[in-house]
Amino acid sequence: MKKFLAGGLLALSLVFITQSQSKATGLFYTNATYPIAVTGAKVQDPTMLKKGTGSTTNVLWCVEIGDAGIDEIARKAGIKRITHVDVNEKSVFIFWRGLTVTVYGE
Repeated sequence: MKKFLAGGLLALSLVFITQSQSKATGLFYTNATYPIAVTGAKVQDPTMLKKGTGSTTNVLWCVEIGDAGIDEIARKAGIKRITHVDVNEKSVFIFWRGLTVTVYGE
């Protein structure tokens, strides 16, 4: 009985820890996009904005692979002045999580 309670407490702790680290918090499934305030730079011509993306994938909260750093994404896309950033989070309970960061700028 003690092992069952300890296992349940551990599982509940993992759920709370994993959910507290993301802004989009669906307990069993998440697919949400949200903005991040970065610079407040004004857009002169929205049609001339460049776009770069980067992503990471996490499996069982044990292994995470990828690069979703804003600086690296902007450098690869040739963006000198960042205007805004969007983040898309997808997750399936604690089994899988994908994070895609999209950087916009000139």
